[in-house]
Amino acid sequence: MTARTKFCNWIFALSCVILIASCCRTAEPPKVDPNYPFRTDYANEQLPWYQLKPGEFPPHHSDHRVGGELIEADFIHRSGVFRINRTGELVNFTLPPFGSVMYLNTEADLRDVPLGTRFLFFLYQDEKGAFTKVATMQDEYTMLAGHGFTYCLDEIKLAEGKLLVTKQKLSEKQPDLGHSELLVNDKTRVWKGDKQVKLGDLAVGDSLLVNLTGTAKAGGSTPQISSCCADIWLGVETHKLATEQARKTHKAFLKVRGLPAWIDRVDGKKLTVTFFSGDDRNGLQPLFKDEGVVPAQYAKEHRQISAAVANEELRSYNPPVDKEGSTVLEVQRVPTDCYGCSGERWIIEPNLLLEGFRKGRIVRLFMHPSWPINDMPFGEGLYSEAPGVKSEEHNPNEYPFRTDFANESLPWYQLKPGEFPPCLSEHRVCGELVKADAIHRAGQFRTDRTGELVDFTLPPFGSVIYLNAEADLGDMPLGTRAEFFLHQDEKGAFTKATVIMDEYSRLASNKFTYRLEAARLDEGKLFVAKQIPIRENDLGHMEKPPDLGRTELIVDEKTCVWKGDKQIKLSDLAVGDDLIVNLSGATITSPSRCTAIWAGAETHKLASDTQRKKHDDFIKEHGMPAWIDRVEGKKLTVTLFSGSKELLNSDPKGKNVFLKLADQELHTQGATADKMKCKDRLRDGDTVVAYGCSNVRWVIEPDVLPAGYLKGQIIRVFKEGWPVKD
Repeated sequence: MTARTKFCNWIFALSCVILIASCCRTAEPPKVDPNYPFRTDYANEQLPWYQLKPGEFPPHHSDHRVGGELIEADFIHRSGVFRINRTGELVNFTLPPFGSVMYLNTEADLRDVPLGTRFLFFLYQDEKGAFTKVATMQDEYTMLAGHGFTYCLDEIKLAEGKLLVTKQKLSEKQPDLGHSELLVNDKTRVWKGDKQVKLGDLAVGDSLLVNLTGTAKAGGSTPQISSCCADIWLGVETHKLATEQARKTHKAFLKVRGLPAWIDRVDGKKLTVTFFSGDDRNGLQPLFKDEGVVPAQYAKEHRQISAAVANEELRSYNPPVDKEGSTVLEVQRVPTDCYGCSGERWIIEPNLLLEGFRKGRIVRLFMHPSWPINDMPFGEGLYSEAPGVKSEEHNPNEYPFRTDFANESLPWYQLKPGEFPPCLSEHRVCGELVKADAIHRAGQFRTDRTGELVDFTLPPFGSVIYLNAEADLGDMPLGTRAEFFLHQDEKGAFTKATVIMDEYSRLASNKFTYRLEAARLDEGKLFVAKQIPIRENDLGHMEKPPDLGRTELIVDEKTCVWKGDKQIKLSDLAVGDDLIVNLSGATITSPSRCTAIWAGAETHKLASDTQRKKHDDFIKEHGMPAWIDRVEGKKLTVTLFSGSKELLNSDPKGKNVFLKLADQELHTQGATADKMKCKDRLRDGDTVVAYGCSNVRWVIEPDVLPAGYLKGQIIRVFKEGWPVKD
């Protein structure tokens, strides 16, 4: 290769880099400042990355940028999962309080964004050093339109699934910025005005804006990712309309929840608050203009606004009751060369200084008398949360041991003989069950993402929850993904599984189901919305709560689908079906696959009832496991391990029961059972609610206390009428 050829190739490569970077307003080649006191994507590799700090907006270019396809969104907790372009790696992310979603060139909520949309994620490190905190995420439409770019359609090759385009900047007379091709298929949506049209309606010369989706294709050690147009917006008027409609949707979203801000300072009763906004060009000015909010006038006339306390997820408690009228004293403009800052800082004085009005805390502000102040939708608020939608905020002082969320300086709780471990004392790990020894209550699972193999054993009180019912370890099929509640063994390894719970049980116990929105079986995907049941509102009317999130479920020819007691085909599923699923494990590049799907409320009930009856029959045959808490003379106080409510709540007080001694694996010892009398059932408050504890304690007394019945001893208890095998 000649020097001239090398030089030409270098110039071509540099031109490509500049062209690609110019697609993104926020990803333009920055003017490199070597004096940045932190690492960036383009300089200072020897320095550490900028770390998020409470009450501080991160400066521009302090982030790490990654492109990826959104595959899961949790609307309530402002979190989700995306698949990285090129590598296919799966990344869990959360939005900090100031974090924003930019969609169709305006700010949006995660619920407004279609799954499969490709974004550029602006990432920061979490407490463990992983890039999971998203300051902002921007779709292709925003990155093009925000910089004034469009594509001019040069040639249409629908037979090849291609559109040939030239990139141009409408507002300036300058040469075209390069040629490229856009991939399209039969799922590409085309919009003209507010109507969907066909790909065949496109014409040479049309001005286009697009959003892309990435499709993973199997093959090799990593999946291949190809970009295809998910949506195309046709013409300048369509572009304007799409942005205005998205802005209108988000404005309505904010009006019923209040504008989010954090408290910079508390001076007496005065609060200094800075509003959040992801639009670093306009901030809140378009919304203020639409709503007649004039900051200078508000300060001059000491207008009243309302403030409500919120949490880090921007969820408020009970705004109609908790809101506090506040006087606007002063408005200030602050720099917007950072992510999440609107440029609006106000000093307000609430009538009462509430507990939540502290420096660094989050508030929601209702800016105009016409804005409704109601409770947040059911499942989203903190005051009347839906089952399973609890906030992840915990008070570390409540736990004198390390947990998964706090107290890293403290040791983990250690299992103790005769003591049930308290809630949240465990370390939770998700993985796929690969070995199960029901006889010795032991097995092995493969952890999600990392693929590490972990051997585990179940303590005597350890429980398996399968299909939302108690189960024996042998009931859970190999290949099932479960959540393992782990405690340390004698060597400090997390191998003691106090609870093993499959995905079906996690969903059903929290009253979650998935509503099928679309099936793309040729891609092996079901697109679903996460929901909770219809409920009665405060007025006594039945109300359908809004969706909690959206995700894609991966299916294949091995996925079993059940309706009633019959197995059906994937193609028999219909839009609107309520689904509960079980999954396989996930790798770093492959999400969990549906191993089984149950369709319809009656099917869900049947599956759980069938498993519950199976385990009840097992318990009747083998006896209810328990341990002896206390021995007083001949009287034994025993606590039963968690199990069937029907069997536990059927009180044998005054009746005979039969006991057998058992070992740590719950195997009974001896040939015969010892007949005793159940004298009393102690009230529930005498037992601590903890893992493995049924909260049922009986006082049992034999005529003569046999040998071996000592404090801490494991036993099996048989009720009168159960078959007791010698």
